Amino acid sequence: MLSKKWLFIVLSSIALNLSAQGHHDHEHGHNDHDHNEEHHNHIGLAMGPVYVTHEEEYALGLHLHYTYLFKMANAEFGIGLGLETIFDEHRHYATSINFSYLPIHNLTLTVAPGIQFGPESEEFTSHFEATYEFILGDIHLGPVLEYAYAKEDEHAMLGLHVGFGF
Repeated sequence: MLSKKWLFIVLSSIALNLSAQGHHDHEHGHNDHDHNEEHHNHIGLAMGPVYVTHEEEYALGLHLHYTYLFKMANAEFGIGLGLETIFDEHRHYATSINFSYLPIHNLTLTVAPGIQFGPESEEFTSHFEATYEFILGDIHLGPVLEYAYAKEDEHAMLGLHVGFGF
């Protein structure tokens, strides 16, 4: 339980620091602008501890994704591909098609149906993800919360998202 508290404290400290830096930059004459006008492509990596419910254990998880961002009817959306792996004794991989909605530019909500490949099976999986990004030029950094469900697997991750817009 102590490690969860430290993870929360570290992620909160990073988020507050980056938020203060972003506020500082805007006070020094940098123009506000729509980051989607600058780039439509995003590559990101989410990483952190994953709690695998059926195994009742934690493992390291990585989720790599590419997203193409676009506007439609005054709203911002994204579509892309994702790859995920969990490094535990029953290592599994998943591929997905990601559908994202950005209610505000810094907040991304994603639904990602896909296929999970395990040591003994392949099955349909659904991933749900919420990411809040602090945008520092082309670099995006912030907390991510992911939940995934498949018939034989269920897991959740609270981690760090690092991305690059181009």
